Amino acid sequence: MPICSHDIARSMKKEKSPLRKRILFSLFLLVIYGFGKNIPLPYTDPTETVQQLQQNSFWQLTSVATGGNFTAPTLFSLGLAPWMAGMIFWQLLTMTKIFGLDQLPQKQVDLRRNLFILVVALIEGVGTVLLMKGRFIDFSQGQLLELTLLLVAGSFFLIWLANINSVWGLGGPSLLILYGIVGSLGSQIGMIIRNILTYPVWWALGASMILIVATLGVIALAFIFELSEYRLEINRIMLNQQLLKTSYIPLKLNAGGSMAFMFGLTMLMLPQALFQLLVEYFPGNKILLWLVSNSSSTEFFGVTVYNIVLFSLTMLFAYAMLDMTEMADNLRKSGDYFTGIDPGRPTAKYLRSKQRATAFIGATFTVTVAGLPLYLGVIWPKYAAVVMLPGMSIMLVGLAVTVMFQVRAIKILHNYDELF
Repeated sequence: MPICSHDIARSMKKEKSPLRKRILFSLFLLVIYGFGKNIPLPYTDPTETVQQLQQNSFWQLTSVATGGNFTAPTLFSLGLAPWMAGMIFWQLLTMTKIFGLDQLPQKQVDLRRNLFILVVALIEGVGTVLLMKGRFIDFSQGQLLELTLLLVAGSFFLIWLANINSVWGLGGPSLLILYGIVGSLGSQIGMIIRNILTYPVWWALGASMILIVATLGVIALAFIFELSEYRLEINRIMLNQQLLKTSYIPLKLNAGGSMAFMFGLTMLMLPQALFQLLVEYFPGNKILLWLVSNSSSTEFFGVTVYNIVLFSLTMLFAYAMLDMTEMADNLRKSGDYFTGIDPGRPTAKYLRSKQRATAFIGATFTVTVAGLPLYLGVIWPKYAAVVMLPGMSIMLVGLAVTVMFQVRAIKILHNYDELF
């Protein structure tokens, strides 16, 4: 069958789609990222340091959630942790409006936010170096400064990679974290298999089947919650009667589940690094020593704090998605309304109640699946790698869905025929 000129033009247009270019650009950045994750820091014995850090499940989990590498002292060990923690605290400062940050020009906001992230990076960098202190060769204050600056520089370079990937590639920061999760799954699964094989064959087979079914179940639930939404039917006066039945405002059931899990770990990392730094200068302080020993996910206190932070962040992300007061005001101006609800404040109150309910459901699910299992890792440290899997599954699903939605949006955007 002959091919018309219109088909040829359409084919050429599709070839010009930026999706392929974005994919290639992101792959190039992942090569750089993978190379940097394997550049060791100076003055270290990598073998001994890996053995030390692999005993701390908290640092393993944090490295997965931040795109870093806390199982080995490398240039990208901090990952995106300073940026993630800094953005959360900066968002809280902006929402409180106590410093008038929302009134500043954008350039001033960017400068102060970056300086704040730099301070966070310095604290986390020093804490990370001090965590590895016993494995450095001839450790000194000069080496502490040098290694901290290298970690901070590596982190900021990684933040820059994530930013340019947001502009020219796919997935933004999420892609780097997704790459880290996939890369770490192999080592986590290998560790689990080694532990299972220490038992009799019949027990190992049964445990393996239970683990596989449970993991697939968590992934399925994560997909359901990630894609589910609660729809508020609304009457829009500018739509005809047939379309009114399909008019609604969607509220995501789990608006910030995977993001809350990742950001929660980075928020716990900051105080741990700070405590580690303070203990260096106040070695006899019993309170600081207790906090260093008990604030990680390997202790009941640390897991409890983490679950509180995880629940709070999930609620915060849900509230940050939509400003219900602004939405109610826009509905009032356009004349749209909910049946039986007066415009203005009653509508805002109604929207906030629905937002609070959906946020509570999402937060409860996230804590139940990703937070509570960590208590089992405290009771049975041997299975710490197993209890990490639910949280990693939630992160994996959330990040994968984000990338898939972006790919779909790009394909739709560049799939229209030209008018002329």
